[in-house]
Amino acid sequence: MGAARRMLRTPMAVVSGAILALGLLSLLAPSTATYDPWAWIVWGREITEGDLSTVDGPSWKPLPVVVTTLAAPLGEDAAPYVWILVARIGALAAVALAFVLVRRIGGAAAGLVAALAIGLAPWWIFNGWLANSEGLLVAAVLGAVLMLAEGRRRWALLWTLAAGLLRPEAWPFLLALAAWMAWRGDRRDRVAVAAAIVVMPLAWLVPERWGSGDWLRAATRAQNPDPGAASLTDFPAWTVTKDFVGMLPTALWVAAAVALLAGLVARSTGRDARRRAADVTDPATGGPDRGAPAADDATPTRDADVGPGLWAAAGGWSPRTRWRTVVGTAVLGLAWLVIVVAMTEGGFSGNERYLVPPAALGVVVACAVAGDLLGRVPVGARWVGLAAMLAGVTVAAVDDVPDQRDKVVYEARMVADLPNAIDAAGGADWIRSCGPVYTHKLMVPQVAWRLGVHTTTIDYLPRGPYAVLLRTRITKDRQVHPVARDIPGIRTVARTGRWIVEAACRPRGDDAR
Repeated sequence: MGAARRMLRTPMAVVSGAILALGLLSLLAPSTATYDPWAWIVWGREITEGDLSTVDGPSWKPLPVVVTTLAAPLGEDAAPYVWILVARIGALAAVALAFVLVRRIGGAAAGLVAALAIGLAPWWIFNGWLANSEGLLVAAVLGAVLMLAEGRRRWALLWTLAAGLLRPEAWPFLLALAAWMAWRGDRRDRVAVAAAIVVMPLAWLVPERWGSGDWLRAATRAQNPDPGAASLTDFPAWTVTKDFVGMLPTALWVAAAVALLAGLVARSTGRDARRRAADVTDPATGGPDRGAPAADDATPTRDADVGPGLWAAAGGWSPRTRWRTVVGTAVLGLAWLVIVVAMTEGGFSGNERYLVPPAALGVVVACAVAGDLLGRVPVGARWVGLAAMLAGVTVAAVDDVPDQRDKVVYEARMVADLPNAIDAAGGADWIRSCGPVYTHKLMVPQVAWRLGVHTTTIDYLPRGPYAVLLRTRITKDRQVHPVARDIPGIRTVARTGRWIVEAACRPRGDDAR
C-alpha cells in the first residue's frame, strides 16, 4: 500500500528523467526512421544550407522540421538520431500522460491498463519506433485534455498548438479553443490566442512557398495517395472506420462493457439498500432506527476494502470534473475520427496512422470508464474486471507485437547498411558523378541524405542510358527494387547484406570501376 501511494506521488522530474533515459536506451537497439521522418531530416539540413526543396516527398510538417533543422549541424551520422530520440520520447510521454489522465478518473489500476494497451499496441510500436510523429501528437492531445480539465487554458492552447503543427486534423480543435478563450478569457488569453493564430499559417505555408513555390503543396501532395490507400477503395468511409475498430483490442472493449454493467448493477443495488435503510423504523419510538447501517455503508466504496490507492481517483478531481473529462475526451476522439473519414472521402489517403489519435483516445475513455465503475463494485469483482482488461491487452500484444518488432528491426538494419553499400560502390562522390540515382520509392529520402542531395534528384523508376541503382528489399518477403530495364551495360558494382548497387556510368576517364 505504501509503495503504491508513493508511486502516485512520483515527482514529474523523476518521470521525465525516466522517459529520457528510456528514449536514450532505445537507441542501443537497431533504430531508424521511416519515409516521412527521413524527408523531414533532409529538409532540416536544406534549411541550414538555405536551399530548401519540398517539391517531392511527403506533406510538410512544421514542428518536426524545427527539430531536424536544429539537429542538422550535428552531421550526417548524429542528426537523424536527434529526431528519432524526440519522436520516441514523445511516444513514451504519451503513454505516461494516458496513465495520468486515466488515473485521475478511474484510479491507478485503470491507468496502468491504459498505458499498457497503448504502449503495447502494434500501431504504437511501429510508429513510435520508426520515428513517425504520432507519439508526439497523442502526447500533445492528451496534454491539452489534462490542462483543460485542470482549468489551465493557456497551457491547453500551447499543447493544442503543438498538435496543430503536427497534423491538420487538429486545426478545428485549435480554432474552437482559441475562439472560446478569446470570448471567455482575459487579456493574456487573447494575446496567446493571437500568437497561435499568427504562428499556424506562417509555419505551414511560408516554408512550402519557399521550398516548392506552391503555398498549398502539402495539401496537393496529401491528395495523391499511394496504391492501397483507403481513399482508393470503393467505400473509403467504411474502410477507415473498419481500420479504426480493428486497431482496438476487442477484449478491452468487452471488459469495459462488463465494467459498465457491473457499475450499473452496483449503483442499482446501492439505491435499493439506501431505500431499505430509510424504511427501517425503531419499534420503540416509531422513528428511524439509529442502529441501522448508514446508507453509505450499504454500498461498496473505493476505500472500503483492499487497495484504495489503486482504485481511488487521484488529483482531487470532483465527480463532475471526472465525467466531464471522460465525455469531452470521447467527443474529441469521435470528432477526430469523423474528420479523418471526411478527409478520406475528399481524397486524402486515410492511412492507418492518421487514426492513432482517436484510437489512443478510445483506449483512454474505455479504461477510464471501466476503472471508475469497477471502483464501485466489491473487491473480488473489480479484480476480475482488471484481469479481463489486462488479458485482452496481453493477448493482442502477444499476437501482433513480435511481427511489428521484426519489421522495424529489419528496416533499421537495412538503413544502417546503406552507408556500407555507398562506400563499397566507391563513395557518394563517385555515385553522383556516375549518373542519375534510382532506389526503392520508400528509400528516396534516406539515399538523398547519405548522398547529400535533394530528394528531387533521386528517382525510383530507372531509365537509361546511364544510371546508378541502389536496390533493396523493403521487407523480407518483397522483391528487390528498383528493377533495371533498358539500361545497356549495367552491372553490379557492390553488394552488401541488404543492398545491391548496379551502375552504367557516363563515359568518363575513370568510370571503369
